[in-house]
Amino acid sequence: MVNVDHYQILGVSSLASSREITAAYRKLALQYHPDRNKSPFANDMMLKINTAYGILSDPRKREEYDYSVHSANAIYRRNRPNYSSHSNNEVVSLLFKLLTLARISITNILRVLKAIIKIIQGKLT
Repeated sequence: MVNVDHYQILGVSSLASSREITAAYRKLALQYHPDRNKSPFANDMMLKINTAYGILSDPRKREEYDYSVHSANAIYRRNRPNYSSHSNNEVVSLLFKLLTLARISITNILRVLKAIIKIIQGKLT
């Protein structure tokens, strides 16, 4: 439920050791460093790699990240919207709470909500 999966970015499992995370980071940093990779996407990828490594290499930040992912998934499973018994406002409110818990930026929350509203409107018309 979290917008960005830091484990997926680094290509490691959620059970990876700190050594595995560091090794994956170094490999990807060499591959995507802007001095070596002239792709227009190299800078963006390097930013994602650095962010993922910054979170997963710090035990406290990694624990918080893992908890937020677990909490968001648990809340979604408990409160999975049933379109036939919820109004559009209730569904949007529930999704907003879920996305907020997942620590997604407000801009991305609004984008997701707009897309969801379009989907709901399409199903209800």
